[in-house]
Amino acid sequence: MSPKSRLSSAALLVSLTVPLVALGALPAQAADDQITGYAAQASLNGAGVLKVQETVDLTAGGDTFARTLATRVRSDADEDRTYDIRNVSATVNGQPAENFTDEKIENGRKLSLKVSGQAKIVYSYEVDNVVADSVEGREVSWPIVQGYGVGIPKASVSVTVPFATWVTCFAGRVGSSMPCTTSQLAESAALEIEQNGVPAGGRLTFLTGLSGQATVQPNAEFRTRWSLGNAFTVDRSTAGLSVLLLGLGVLGAAALWFFRGRDAVKVGVGAPERPVLDGADGPRFAAPDGIRPGQVGTVVDETADVVDLTATLLDLAVRNYLTIVELPRESHFGRLDWELQRRNAGGPELLPYEKALLDAVFADGETVRVSSLGHGLRSRLTLVREQLYSDVVTQGWFANRPDAVRNRWTTAGLVLLGAGVVLTVVLAIVTKFGLVGFAVMLSGLVLALAGQVAPARTARGAAVLGRVAGLQRYLADETSADLPQSHRLEFASRCLPYAAVLGLADKWALEIAATDDDDDPDAGIGWYSGPENWHLSDIGESLSNFVTVFGGHLSSSRRLF
Repeated sequence: MSPKSRLSSAALLVSLTVPLVALGALPAQAADDQITGYAAQASLNGAGVLKVQETVDLTAGGDTFARTLATRVRSDADEDRTYDIRNVSATVNGQPAENFTDEKIENGRKLSLKVSGQAKIVYSYEVDNVVADSVEGREVSWPIVQGYGVGIPKASVSVTVPFATWVTCFAGRVGSSMPCTTSQLAESAALEIEQNGVPAGGRLTFLTGLSGQATVQPNAEFRTRWSLGNAFTVDRSTAGLSVLLLGLGVLGAAALWFFRGRDAVKVGVGAPERPVLDGADGPRFAAPDGIRPGQVGTVVDETADVVDLTATLLDLAVRNYLTIVELPRESHFGRLDWELQRRNAGGPELLPYEKALLDAVFADGETVRVSSLGHGLRSRLTLVREQLYSDVVTQGWFANRPDAVRNRWTTAGLVLLGAGVVLTVVLAIVTKFGLVGFAVMLSGLVLALAGQVAPARTARGAAVLGRVAGLQRYLADETSADLPQSHRLEFASRCLPYAAVLGLADKWALEIAATDDDDDPDAGIGWYSGPENWHLSDIGESLSNFVTVFGGHLSSSRRLF
């Protein structure tokens, strides 16, 4: 029981006359129902239970009469007062009421009985939780007249409360603070109340104080009224529990990452990795550990994405598996387009994902325009990506497929997030701990975000990542100027796909353009050719446009990535 010590006697009484919380409309009555007399007797026993008997003289206009009793009423700005009503019965003209029903409704009870003509109805019931503590001392209150759909010309009420010291009463329509016609405390400690005219739906509520000799204990019960502020109350208990759960969630995600999501070893800052192998025929390009451009991108960001596939296609062109032919524009503002021509099918020297990419691009023929790609490419690119993820596991750079690891973590995080949403709704409805559910939601979000960096490289994968970082520094800081002129074009071409996947394509396209040593138009460089009057010095812009357009066609199918 929550003592309402902050309420004065008058405030408590007025609070009991405000509208019922979510209680439905009064029962419909026949238009010519009339109550011609009303009297009520009540007595409080030592257990704090008020026994009530109401006698109603009725002239019924129909064959059914109904009234309601409230079990929950507004107490103050934050709480409602609740009552327990039991042992309800009714008689009509001294006989048990015909077809009497006692129906529980929201925040109340609906009493219905069969009646016609003139009748004397006697309602009997017991109500608990009527004794409360306040700043005025211990008090007893109950809206004894309530829930009638027709007016009462005069109500007489007698209430026996041992050790009663004072009495007050309000009557009238719901919410009224008008005092009763008369209310007095008789010598026998009985409350004698009369009210002339209780309107339809009105109430008569009494309040009486108890002396210090009273042994009856307070039993009033209060419930916090739902509101957004109450549902997400911030106090020591709610904030403390929320912070604890959020902390456990963050620590759990951090622990999972520490033990399962970290690379086997930390990659240190090494020297630039020079991809040059000197041979009898002069210097030639040699990638660290023979790594391919698509593998580079997947090892670096743990994702097989559009850039990796575009760089792989460029690498296959440089390695003589296809030729990229830039087509002339149909007009000055016409669309840029390229024709891809397959030069050979490739054999076991190709990695599975490289072969899958070639087959996906040339699925409809040995020659295809970039502008025609996209619609039929979507499902085929899914296979390429699957092969690329499997490849980095086969190479021993990851213990498990990075996408599968991310999906597991993300799924677990989303499940926890969903559970947090459900918990938040449930706790917000029935308690003040909605903030706790919100903490669970945040924990799920942290777990899902941690999953994005959870794929762990093996020691071998970490070593390869270190060498890739060295290659990136070389491509960013060095040029092909120290190589013989006869080898610069091939070397820069071989570097270009790696530069593309590492964000340095423009620089190495310019390295290729720099090998154009005359003003004459060029037919091409084997793996790339331009339209009429195209110059090798234009390859920087040509490749930039190609990467953008080709990558755009792949991105149109990105829903599967």
